[in-house]
Amino acid sequence: MNNQHYQGGKPSLFSTPQDLVRSALVIALYVATTLLLLPWSFGPIQLRLSEMLNFLGLYHPRYKYAITLAVFIANFAQYGPIDMVVGSLTTLVSFWMAIKVGDWIIKLWQAYRPIPFNPILVKYGTLVFFFAFNCFTIALMISYLTVDVAFWPTYASLFFSEGTVMLLGAFVFYPISQRLNFYQ
Repeated sequence: MNNQHYQGGKPSLFSTPQDLVRSALVIALYVATTLLLLPWSFGPIQLRLSEMLNFLGLYHPRYKYAITLAVFIANFAQYGPIDMVVGSLTTLVSFWMAIKVGDWIIKLWQAYRPIPFNPILVKYGTLVFFFAFNCFTIALMISYLTVDVAFWPTYASLFFSEGTVMLLGAFVFYPISQRLNFYQ
């Protein structure tokens, strides 16, 4: 089992039909989970459990793009085109920020001493933080589209709910990643 985390190299996104199928399954799972939990998946107070799948993006770049496309598709259900663009761009930027900052923290830490745990956990932490922090774009969009919703309470609610879901996802995905090879 490969215990190294994705370092941002250039693995092929879709070199085999299995790669395309893996991405399609992630997209389908994200969209289905979001739509099945529709009342709680959107709005100023939301609990989008499909966000737990974001951790797959740390293991192979194809999953970053699969999740981004899944967000684009799922967001059609509530606010339409503006949410499709804002939500998917926020997802892609959050992935980029989390991976870059996670790599930087790991390099900085290892320059002084060995990391006493699996370095992927550093990236789990940065992913949780950046996905929660970047909810300000979603809060701005909801405040703009829904006149009677204030920005700060919406942002606080989204930050808390996204952070909670992602933190729970970390406790689900990390043990699973020790048994399944998400790097493939």
